[in-house]
Amino acid sequence: MILTTCTSRTTRISKLSISILKRYKQTSSSSSSSSSKLQNGPIITPLYSNSYQFKYSIGLSYASKYSPPFINKNEKINQYGFYNNKENEISKWVNEMMNFKAGRGELKSDKEGGWSIETLNQVKKYGAGEDFFGIQKVGNDLHLSLSDGVGGWTDRVDPSLFSQALCYHYSNKALQFASSDPKDILDKAYKELLNDDRVVAGGSTLVGVRLGEEGDASFINLGDSGYAIMRNDEIIHISEPQTHFFNCPYQLSKIPKDMQQNGVIHDTPSLADTFNFQVEVGDVIILFTDGLSDNLPISHIPLLSSKLNKILNSYENSHLNQIEKSSEFSRLFSDILVGYSRNAMKRTGNEKDWKTPFELEASKKVPQYGFKGGKIDDITVMTAVVSEQD
Repeated sequence: MILTTCTSRTTRISKLSISILKRYKQTSSSSSSSSSKLQNGPIITPLYSNSYQFKYSIGLSYASKYSPPFINKNEKINQYGFYNNKENEISKWVNEMMNFKAGRGELKSDKEGGWSIETLNQVKKYGAGEDFFGIQKVGNDLHLSLSDGVGGWTDRVDPSLFSQALCYHYSNKALQFASSDPKDILDKAYKELLNDDRVVAGGSTLVGVRLGEEGDASFINLGDSGYAIMRNDEIIHISEPQTHFFNCPYQLSKIPKDMQQNGVIHDTPSLADTFNFQVEVGDVIILFTDGLSDNLPISHIPLLSSKLNKILNSYENSHLNQIEKSSEFSRLFSDILVGYSRNAMKRTGNEKDWKTPFELEASKKVPQYGFKGGKIDDITVMTAVVSEQD
């Protein structure tokens, strides 16, 4: 496979598309008569065009919890982890990942592609917080990974150092060993991280998938990040979160010697869940950190998918071919999921329509705390839409 960008033709967003986004306040309320051009996200295309193979259109969106609207726009921001921080291999790789076009859940009806220059600048300014991600082409395969740094390390180290380094080593080991087994890759990556002096301590979850050119998908998940597979606007499989107890996920950790007797959570790659699946044309794969799953009811995801598909299949977008629609869907859908989830983070629990998953789980596991509403957190969402090679 080779990483390319789909040749763009104008996709028109009418006021119907903006109705999808009215559930979160980041959406612009400007004139509904305006239309926007959608900037296509990266597409993974097969190397051999004459065989039956697949393309994967990739969408990416992320937002730090320490970013507007949860902080003042004028507040000073500290850079996370290795980004623009140190001149080493990890820093260079993190900068490369941050150069992928991505949203932060703030689609605007009056801006080309839904992303204003200000929005694109804010994506890099605020970053993914303690989350991070990896996108790695290996031969004819594509490896995607997401990691959520454990915030409990904040008093001692920057949690994003661990999550960024884990995704780096995961991507690097996938490339270095050309392995098709995500668990084997994670095991090698974790061992490499434990020997990496650039990360003193920390911990994180990890969810990943290998997407093969013949539609074979291999998933791995350790912790409370996760993945879902959608077909025809229905979720046909979703991962189960791995937790030791409420709000304490399985996690890979690097523990300094002076803390090794303090009962710090320390899990291993062998505990990760794995799942193999044969994708079909039109399937949608979603990787997410718990900023989504703690705030967005899973039942809402197919509804958002259905509405977005109606827009892309409308008469005004009939000039798009299927590959272009897949590219547009992947980019928009990841951003919609981030924006919808971030709006849910602002819920108080007094609303009459629905409760966040975090509130519902807290009421069962720790009712004594009386937790209500959404959970403000970092969030990262990556989508992959399956298309057939022309």
